[in-house]
Amino acid sequence: MKVIVLVLAIAALAAAAPKPTKLHYRNLYKPPVGPITHRPSLRITGGQEATPHSIPYQAFLELYAGNIGWYCGGSLISQNYVLTAGHCGVNATEVSVILGAHTPFQDEDSQIIITSKEVTVHEKYDGDLIINDIAVIKLSEPAIFTNAIKAVALPSKADAIKTFEGETARISGWGYTTGFGYNKLSDVLNYVDVKVINNTKCGETFGDLEDSIVCTSGDENSGSCSGDSGGPLAINDKQIGVVSFGVIFCMPGYPSAFTRVTSFLDWIAANSDVVIN
Repeated sequence: MKVIVLVLAIAALAAAAPKPTKLHYRNLYKPPVGPITHRPSLRITGGQEATPHSIPYQAFLELYAGNIGWYCGGSLISQNYVLTAGHCGVNATEVSVILGAHTPFQDEDSQIIITSKEVTVHEKYDGDLIINDIAVIKLSEPAIFTNAIKAVALPSKADAIKTFEGETARISGWGYTTGFGYNKLSDVLNYVDVKVINNTKCGETFGDLEDSIVCTSGDENSGSCSGDSGGPLAINDKQIGVVSFGVIFCMPGYPSAFTRVTSFLDWIAANSDVVIN
């Protein structure tokens, strides 16, 4: 299946080039298998505004390659590292990581901004097949934990046998809430609670899937969309997924797909300071 990648092409530009004032998005999409049964809707995520700082591990990312920039989400996994998607991190030479934000485009006393030039994308990341879609960002200085800034719990090695099928998980981010093509992130952090489905069911939309992918149902027109890439999928504040891809145009009623964190526990431990038990 040909994968449709809606990203801005990244060129290797001079490091001295000015940062852009208008940033774009990096998102991965697949066309659904079979005929399209739904149409684009004015409501994509089906979510609601989060209570400010109730998801204290959520990170807002501004990533740059020369004079090109894009937004993504991420999650704080320790005082020194942020987890995100591989397609967010590829080719990035500098990252502004905003922590403790509810309204990232406004000044908030809770916010801190830490830059980084150390982005590690999984060595086997493949944007065409959309596999191994994971990356870590090393912060240039440790994040100080507060009520608004905390690290998310990661699964244990014992959790690796779990599929999480049927459990309720939470997607969070600043992605589109008013329709594909509206071209505007949400001003506030949103979340939506969704059901985890098995890969066989998810494959009815996307075709055969690697075990290292986990999916959530598109029931009630809820899921991730543009701008949510790299953000967390969590069950009771334990992160089980990283926003990876969805159906083209974020059409409602279709599942969303995530990088399965339990498939990459050893990789995360080898490329960060997080200890996985």
